[in-house]
Amino acid sequence: MIAKLEPISYLRNALAYCERGGELIASNRCIGNSAQINSQMEQNNMLNDRCIKNTFHIKIRIAPEDKGKLNTQNWIDISSSYAKKIGFKNNPYAVYIHEENTNKEHIHIIASRIKLNNLAVNDSYTHYKNMDFCREVEKTYKLRQVKRVLEAVKQQEVFIKNDVRIIPLEAKIASAIKQSDSFEDFEFHLKNMGVKTKKGRGISFIDEKGVYIKGSSINRKYSLKGIEKLLSYKEQEKQYKFKQKA
Repeated sequence: MIAKLEPISYLRNALAYCERGGELIASNRCIGNSAQINSQMEQNNMLNDRCIKNTFHIKIRIAPEDKGKLNTQNWIDISSSYAKKIGFKNNPYAVYIHEENTNKEHIHIIASRIKLNNLAVNDSYTHYKNMDFCREVEKTYKLRQVKRVLEAVKQQEVFIKNDVRIIPLEAKIASAIKQSDSFEDFEFHLKNMGVKTKKGRGISFIDEKGVYIKGSSINRKYSLKGIEKLLSYKEQEKQYKFKQKA
């Protein structure tokens, strides 16, 4: 199992995307369709006008070989436990299931970060909390366990970046990959960060100012094949193992 969390600022679009691609299976302190839930979460987010990325987008996915091992109630329980683990159990949040009964089954959780005391839920060390949480769930539901071992990781070529536009664009690409395990997800999150993608035999990106940059010119791992590899479950699992050991 892999869990990924990213603070975002595009609540309405994230809810609409999750509703369009799946089914709402649980919610807390909010109810209705994506537009109604957005309105309720926005009201809660107004408690803190300093936090720009006032929403959490979480994706939790089982390993392909665990297909069929979790039912809807299991996912609801998992989402509730996750909210408690990260610290937003009393906040508005909505849970959607996507690609149910396939080897890509996963849930999305869209949650307000703003607590009743007006403070935002801390997003520090969430990667480590995610790893611990996934190991607990794997044991509880007898899913394939990810071992805490260091695997050999190929060295990626590091580019010397002279173009000042590349660094912020690279950060946005990395954020989109962190939240995604399909190319559709990847394009959606980049679009909401103001970056367009152009996919053909390769891949290029167009930033907010209309500047066109090839993926491989940003970093070799951001070629089309490189991005598709990074979005694969196997590669995401490898990165989990690497960070656990580190």
